[in-house]
Amino acid sequence: MNQIAAAVILTAIGVILLLVNLGVISLEIKELFVVTYPFLLIVYGIVVLVQKRFGWGAFIVLFSSLLIMDRFGLIVFQFLDVWKLWPVVLIYIGAAILFNSKKIKVIYRTDLPSAKAMENIPASETSLKKIRGVSMGKVTFKKQNWAVEPMDLYNMIGEYFIDFSKGFIPDRETPIRVRGWIGEVKMLIPEDVPVKINAVIGVGEVKLFDYSQEQIKHVVAYKSDDYDQAVRKLNITIELKIGSVRFDRV
Repeated sequence: MNQIAAAVILTAIGVILLLVNLGVISLEIKELFVVTYPFLLIVYGIVVLVQKRFGWGAFIVLFSSLLIMDRFGLIVFQFLDVWKLWPVVLIYIGAAILFNSKKIKVIYRTDLPSAKAMENIPASETSLKKIRGVSMGKVTFKKQNWAVEPMDLYNMIGEYFIDFSKGFIPDRETPIRVRGWIGEVKMLIPEDVPVKINAVIGVGEVKLFDYSQEQIKHVVAYKSDDYDQAVRKLNITIELKIGSVRFDRV
């Protein structure tokens, strides 16, 4: 039922927009569509709620209700104003934690060797990933000579500060992955360490070294010129729904 409702609505919207772009539909009919599509959305949201998918269904109903109130002149709210609803994510997470009878699953595993010990360990034996999985929290790596190893970090809502200039970076490619819904990420990278960065931010901003904001988009693919030839290097991946990411050279 959910798939049928979504397919019908998306198909209808696509056909109408195509006809408008081709000049087949007049401006008056286009305006009619602009006025009526929130009502189609609220029907879809109700269908999702009936299927007990409360999170997504409630968001669609809220979003379409705001659009409908705009059509009646009660408030000012346009389709692109959807980003203003990001606090709903916090409300949903809080409600889920409050009313969910299940315990929050926390995964934490770390058995990092010291920097001195890592010098005597072959690269083939140091591929163990360190995984942190929590609902909310702050992750920092800034102690002097901390051991840099492959990491996969995940927080639903979190703040990350990683200072690679203080870490012991081994002579190999080290993958670093940071994922989450909402987060703030700041990384300090030594000038002499080549880096490859792939960052995807749904809503937010990315600051990459000395590049201007106009040059940086929500999807970043960057690689140092000498990355392929380098022995010691960092391969960094950032995936956030909403957040702020900053990379600085030190």
